[in-house]
Amino acid sequence: RTNQTGFIWLEVTAQESSNFNGMPQYRFPTKGISQMKIRNVSITVSDLAMAVQFYRDTLLLPVEWTPVGADVVIGSSRLSMAAGDGFDGVHHLAFGILPSEFERAHEWLARRVSLFQADGSEIIPGPDDWNSRSLYFLGPEGIILEFIARAADTCTDSSKGDNPRILSISEVGLGVEDVLDAVATLSEELAIPNFYDCSSTFASMGGHDGLLIVVHRERVWFPTESS
Repeated sequence: RTNQTGFIWLEVTAQESSNFNGMPQYRFPTKGISQMKIRNVSITVSDLAMAVQFYRDTLLLPVEWTPVGADVVIGSSRLSMAAGDGFDGVHHLAFGILPSEFERAHEWLARRVSLFQADGSEIIPGPDDWNSRSLYFLGPEGIILEFIARAADTCTDSSKGDNPRILSISEVGLGVEDVLDAVATLSEELAIPNFYDCSSTFASMGGHDGLLIVVHRERVWFPTESS
């Protein structure tokens, strides 16, 4: 959910740009995709220094200052932040981690942030078709962040340091007025396939390496109480 001045911008492996009414701007392939990777997500934050401090000092991610703000290096992706007006509602980003490091990542993360629970557990399994496990927590300005371990990444090499390896920005949440209309646009105009889920309130578009989670803008983000 965005106000008149806040924005979110995504970049994946791309050839051309496209824009459509009521949604952010994207850059995607135009002839169908078998794999989608999220290269960059750009957002505005009202307190840039505080946001940088969280990603750098709490999540221990590399941060690079830029002429307009700061970039957080998240595996093969970047989160670009610029000072600006905040959003009406919340952002959601998921960071991919290794299944082999999930338990270590759980312990590591629990020492740094307060984790959400569902049914009394901080470890939240994904739908059967996703074959994943997740940890949810809040980031700067109420952004809902997630560490997600997918079985599809089982063969990826583990980290050699003390910190869990973060692969990339795996998911971006998009709040829209009409989910099915947005899904049709993403599919027909931008060649992004449906992943597994598709309803009038929730849809996943893309693949294991990069997903757009398209929801109705008033839908509450599981497992929080925020829309």
